[in-house]
Order: sequence, then C-alpha cells, then structure tokens
Amino acid sequence: MPEETIESLDELTDKLEKDRSEVMREAIKIGIDEMKLRLTLELYKEGKVSFGRMSELTGLNQRELHTILKQRGITYRYGETRFSEETENLVE
Repeated sequence: MPEETIESLDELTDKLEKDRSEVMREAIKIGIDEMKLRLTLELYKEGKVSFGRMSELTGLNQRELHTILKQRGITYRYGETRFSEETENLVE
C-alpha cells in the first residue's frame, strides 16, 4: 500500500477513534458500494437496466436514486410504456 494511503488511514483511525482494521473494513465496504453504484448508473445511462432494476441492484430506494441522479447530472429516463399509461390517464 502506498505510504500516503497508510498515512491517511492512520489519520482516519485517530479521528474516528477506531481500530485500523475496523476503519479498513468500513472503507472497503464504502468503496465497493460506490463502485457498484457507478457501474449500475453506467448501465442505466446506456439503457441496459431500468430505474427499478437499478434500485434492486444498488439496494437503494427510488427517492435516494432520484437524488443521486440529480446530483450526478444523469437524466431520468422515463419509460415509454409508463409515459403512455400516464398520458392515457390524463386524457380520461
């Protein structure tokens, strides 16, 4: 591990008043969750997964995902079927 990473880890360990191994486990989990989110967002942008499927893959609820899409400048894809259903409801 690079020296600066070890130094950052030690700083976090001191600030959080936790064991180094506990901080490392938490950092790894956060990193994995972020990587999973990034991959899923990329699949969503490419149209390979739906918004609902993205929620399933990330374990985040739809409100959280809407917030993340907005924060990261990703356009919400409104499904064609859902759009048709809702416009039909408006006409009725």
